[in-house]
Amino acid sequence: MALFQRRNIEDYTDSLAAYLPNGELFASKSVNDSNFRKLLRGLSGELFRANGLLRDYSNEILPDTTNKFLNEWETALGIPDGCFNGEGSNDERRRDILTKLSALGVQTEQDFIDLALIFGKVVTIKQLSNEAFPAYSVPFNPVGFPEARFIIIVEGVDLVGGVPPYDVPFFLSVGESVLECVFKKLKPANCEVIFRNSN
Repeated sequence: MALFQRRNIEDYTDSLAAYLPNGELFASKSVNDSNFRKLLRGLSGELFRANGLLRDYSNEILPDTTNKFLNEWETALGIPDGCFNGEGSNDERRRDILTKLSALGVQTEQDFIDLALIFGKVVTIKQLSNEAFPAYSVPFNPVGFPEARFIIIVEGVDLVGGVPPYDVPFFLSVGESVLECVFKKLKPANCEVIFRNSN
């Protein structure tokens, strides 16, 4: 629903006339063919135009519907950055803007799950302590997480591309998705994130 409802010029003319006092001086404000009514109608044309601009602005300023203010939103949120390049279709750029805005309040497991939904990905999140990680079913002992107190495992259908066909929480660094990049930036400092496919 538009914040600024646009009416026709005659409605604006009636509104202007209603603000004027009654009496002989302004009696012609309601007479359709009078010069004074024509003056009010002329002024109403500008109100009609201004209201249309305000309505367009109110529809465009929202990050999930904007086309005209994509650059302004990206600049305000620091895009491009390490995860977002500020390129692509308007839909992709709006998705990136919404992701950055959503990321400002990410704290809980559910927040991460909701963030993945922006990308159309349904994920589950498991959290293991670093000590419990070797019990995780992998054919080798993972390396590279000596400072991580917790391991966050993010699982989803077709979540990670470029991995071997076997079930390993390990992926090549090529082609890291925007979702992976965002999750890694938002993770707590004492955690490491591993993405794996659940299919």
